Amino acid sequence: MTKFANRDYRGATIEDLNIPPAVSINPSTPLGVAIAIAYENEFTYLPVIHETNKRLLGVLNVEELKKDQEKFKRSFLRPIAKNYMLWFNQHSKQKYEAEFHTNKQQSTPVRSTILRPKTGNGQKYHVLTPDTPLEELAEFFNSGIYFAIITNGEGTFVYGVATPEDLQKYEKS
Repeated sequence: MTKFANRDYRGATIEDLNIPPAVSINPSTPLGVAIAIAYENEFTYLPVIHETNKRLLGVLNVEELKKDQEKFKRSFLRPIAKNYMLWFNQHSKQKYEAEFHTNKQQSTPVRSTILRPKTGNGQKYHVLTPDTPLEELAEFFNSGIYFAIITNGEGTFVYGVATPEDLQKYEKS
């Protein structure tokens, strides 16, 4: 994990990183499709949203899949995103699993609006917006978190995903 030194970004904000708009997948998306979407858009993480309510459920770390593509070929799990993604909330995973087995889910388009995850048990999210200073983003990454969901001020609309690599590219430019 890259550590960012304390530095003055001279008023630059997350918006200055020119992060592309979020492209999402669903938990039922086949891994091959998810990897193709990630390659096409040069993303390392893909937000995973619920097919019907568009709530953010977690992320798929495409870099991990790239490192060991044989892993999911050897696995007894179906090669779909829900079996390999990082879920933000265990309750959401359990609820989704119950729905998945009783209903046939329809996928949402990859450029769907993404809504924030429902919080439970007093869970808090660190809100990062396009106006957040890069110093705050660097501090966020230095805390050990390896991706940032960029939202509006209320955290109700997802603009994109920022990674340490995005900040490193900015520092080198």
